[in-house]
Amino acid sequence: MELALRGLRRYPKTTALAVLTVAIGLAASMTTLALLHMLSADPLRGRSQHLHLAWVDTVLAKSQTYRSLDSDWATYDYKRLKTPDAEALLAAHKGTLQAAMADLDAQVGGDKGEPSNEQLLATSSDFIPMFGVALQDGRNWTAAEDAARTPVAVIDSELAQKLFGTPKAIGRVVQIKHHAFRVIGVSQPYAPQPHFYGLNAWTFSGNERESIFVPFGAAIDVGLASSSTDGCDDVTEKSKQYIAVDPMHCEWLAFWVQLDTPQEVTAYRSFLDHYAQQQPLGSFGKKPQSQLLSVQRWLTLQNAIPDNVRLNVLLAGSFLLLCMVNVAGLLAAKFMRRGAEVGIRRALGASRRAVMLHHLFEAGMVCLLGGVLAWPLTLLGLALLRMQDQGFTDLARLDVAMFAALFALALAVGVLVGLLPSWRVSMVQPGLQVKSA
Repeated sequence: MELALRGLRRYPKTTALAVLTVAIGLAASMTTLALLHMLSADPLRGRSQHLHLAWVDTVLAKSQTYRSLDSDWATYDYKRLKTPDAEALLAAHKGTLQAAMADLDAQVGGDKGEPSNEQLLATSSDFIPMFGVALQDGRNWTAAEDAARTPVAVIDSELAQKLFGTPKAIGRVVQIKHHAFRVIGVSQPYAPQPHFYGLNAWTFSGNERESIFVPFGAAIDVGLASSSTDGCDDVTEKSKQYIAVDPMHCEWLAFWVQLDTPQEVTAYRSFLDHYAQQQPLGSFGKKPQSQLLSVQRWLTLQNAIPDNVRLNVLLAGSFLLLCMVNVAGLLAAKFMRRGAEVGIRRALGASRRAVMLHHLFEAGMVCLLGGVLAWPLTLLGLALLRMQDQGFTDLARLDVAMFAALFALALAVGVLVGLLPSWRVSMVQPGLQVKSA
């Protein structure tokens, strides 16, 4: 270690160039890796492995005529259900917990200021415990209130502060589309990333989230409905540009179920298959279809992580490899300048192993210093990413795991770039070097 430290100081310009080269390569790689790490993280750690998206095809229309019209340039299939089917699955109660849900835009007003447009989640009573929404005050609504379509709401603390000037909002009334909903609970702000249970609304966002939760039956009663759908029955009037969703005949509700064991997953899949076989689809040329998808499988099918993020990781990794080749060349030139010194050490009894370890330690120190310099450069790169409005770049952060990964990668790079130069310098012939000295 002492010899390695001395070696760093002997050729300061070469050392500085090697450190800077390593730092730039590490910073480029860690910037892209940190973003990929945040985008691919488990959205609900400890819960998501038990959550499954359930879907059954019940649309009474030919397959080529009922696909989503969410936009005029692409078609989507977010595996949603019509209201009667969602209610039937809820009533069957084959899962530990289950929830139907849809993201909606709504004008929400309170005591203070003008009504504002808020993201609202129309759902059922199991959503809050099932998805881990933390209540600060009050309670969730009950299954009985679901069945009675009671106009109650759970709002988050920031919306409560905005509407009433205080997070203590239990018993207050919010106006949703000019209809009164009584606040029975106040939750902490809730924004899992990605927004896996409602990808049709958004996928990644640190700014958008549902700030109010209401029973979906009560939402239907006040005229709230989705502006998009996965398809409608033939009895529904359709438009090429827009579908006015009929909740009874259009697929607009996602249905998620909690299944805690593999046996429960198998049993629920059989239940869905049986339900699908009961649908009168034969006259429309369609076979029974049902699916039960885990969170990770669902995100994979929907390509939730943008392709350009993975491409940037590959490009940054290639750039790091190029930097490593250059650093290996710098270290080889630096180490071979000491041929005479190494030859004398070898003649005095130093082993090849000792010489190689000394230079390998020195290469490791160069790359660790590069890691230290790469830290602020990575933070700068992530800050530049956050300035780009791509819908997911606001998640670019360096957490503890990626901070540790930065220095682990620096050590790995140090070993890789130092192996060949260290081996070469350890192979010098002592006799020739001593004679030339």
